[in-house]
Amino acid sequence: MKKFLLRTTLCALFLSFSVSSQAINHQDLKKYAASLQGLKGRELKKALFDLARKNLRTLQYGSGMNATWDGFYDTDRIPETNECRNRYSHFKFNFGNRGASISGMNIEHSFPKSWWGGAKIEGYRDLFNLYPCDEKTNTYKNNYPMGEVKHVTNTYAGEGFTKIGSGNAGNKQNVMMWEPGEEFKGEFSRSYMYMATTYADYHWVKTGMQTMEDGQYPSLRQWAQDLYRKWSKEDKVDKVEIDRNNAAYERQKNRNLYIDYPYLAEYVWGDSVNVAFNPNTSISSADNDERYHTVYLNEKAPDVYAPEFTPSAGTYTAPLTVKIACKTAGAKIYYTLDGSNPNAQSTPYKGEFTIETTTTVRAIAINGDKQSSIATVVYTIATEQNSYIFSKITAQPQDGKKYLIVINNNGLKAMKPLNKEYGYPEPADVTETKNVIVQQNETLAYTFTAVAGGFKIQDNNGKYLSQNAGHKTIATVKTEDEAAVWKIEPRTDGTYTIQSVATKKTMQYSVQYKSFGCYETPSAKDIYPMLYQEGKAGTAGIENVSTTKKVENNIIYNLQGVQMPKNTKLQPGIYIKNGKKFVVK
Repeated sequence: MKKFLLRTTLCALFLSFSVSSQAINHQDLKKYAASLQGLKGRELKKALFDLARKNLRTLQYGSGMNATWDGFYDTDRIPETNECRNRYSHFKFNFGNRGASISGMNIEHSFPKSWWGGAKIEGYRDLFNLYPCDEKTNTYKNNYPMGEVKHVTNTYAGEGFTKIGSGNAGNKQNVMMWEPGEEFKGEFSRSYMYMATTYADYHWVKTGMQTMEDGQYPSLRQWAQDLYRKWSKEDKVDKVEIDRNNAAYERQKNRNLYIDYPYLAEYVWGDSVNVAFNPNTSISSADNDERYHTVYLNEKAPDVYAPEFTPSAGTYTAPLTVKIACKTAGAKIYYTLDGSNPNAQSTPYKGEFTIETTTTVRAIAINGDKQSSIATVVYTIATEQNSYIFSKITAQPQDGKKYLIVINNNGLKAMKPLNKEYGYPEPADVTETKNVIVQQNETLAYTFTAVAGGFKIQDNNGKYLSQNAGHKTIATVKTEDEAAVWKIEPRTDGTYTIQSVATKKTMQYSVQYKSFGCYETPSAKDIYPMLYQEGKAGTAGIENVSTTKKVENNIIYNLQGVQMPKNTKLQPGIYIKNGKKFVVK
């Protein structure tokens, strides 16, 4: 895709704003692709097949929540304008409600479903093969192979977009085919290579046999291998494609590694088939692999790198300590705190400084007669009026309070609410300062309600968490009566055991799958959650209780200090009433 899109986005990233929560870093990518280590050619392609299919969970096909159009809302929506990315034609369309189809657009199988007989299996629903397309272009594209059109017969899509006509497919001449616009040739090529790898066990029929052949290797016919590798080299991976890869991974739990590793196709079909692939050293498009920009994209490193801020932009409680650094050795940093553009006459950076009110910080690095671009960061300082403050606790949670369920895995992440009946809740990045997390809303908060035996947990959408014995997923239900009772106990390391009383399954964050689930046997490799309680900073936890006066209020507590609801039948166990223990059998 066009590289100017990437440069524009990179500028925004380097100007201090944090990378999307969906971005994958180089370390995590190496772990994900570890099974490819040392493989080449045929064996490498088979390992890619195994990896792509291992955890694949495709969405339902069509409109509605947890279906294709819901996925497109994440993969193909331009947030600033709500426009739907249309890679096939110049016609523009906008999204409506999440999950709703767009009038005048189809779900296009770029790699035609008729090529495997049209069965509604994983390839039929895979987001890496599905793109929004206007209805007429979709019809004109038909089920033709993707190739170089020599004789154009249809230009309906507009200049720079899809061409329909005839061309050569290997030794077959005058074959009807479609050709993507120059801006999208690499993206569609990587999509086709993904499909030829991930669904190499399919049986190919009809026009599919012009591009594909049965069997794990090579799957793509020679002419298609050569052309798609060529297009992939010429139209390189850009930020839009990287973001789509990350968004698709969030929804269906597998990745298109031809995007993550731009040279991977050469190890599978090209000039490096006899060279062992190494995911640890191969250039990747991961967000912190600088070689991608300087080597793969051939972009010249800046004379002076832009300053970088610690912490990153966000909402914090005062006072906040700010540090500024520059990767360019010997560069001097100058900054402003009033939103004006800095220069050599601005305040020189001599060490960390403190801010106590919402502030826009701008900085520039100067080295001799060279200077960097200006980096900007906005720190919003929370007040009780504009923010929600969550403080870390280590004691028993309290009835009626709201909590963030948080894990630490290369940074703090809070559990998102599920937007479906069951699944594996995904994480959202959060930032902590002095054991406090500040949020602009309560989207990630869960209300804990004490009941006999534990707590009911309700998300901010009003749904309760439940758990089914035959599954590792977490379920959502509409009423408190249907909800699971969760036994919640603090652990010595500051985390909590959150266990379904009915199924005896424990909530953990899976490092491998990057999501929350409930497991019969907790894993030492996975992570128990922490709890952050909503309230004024520094006030979370058990409040001080005066003991100078005996109080007999007939309130009943369990041994974890949780108040039991009135007029509720107590489960068997030991309880405390008016300072005395009693047993329910």
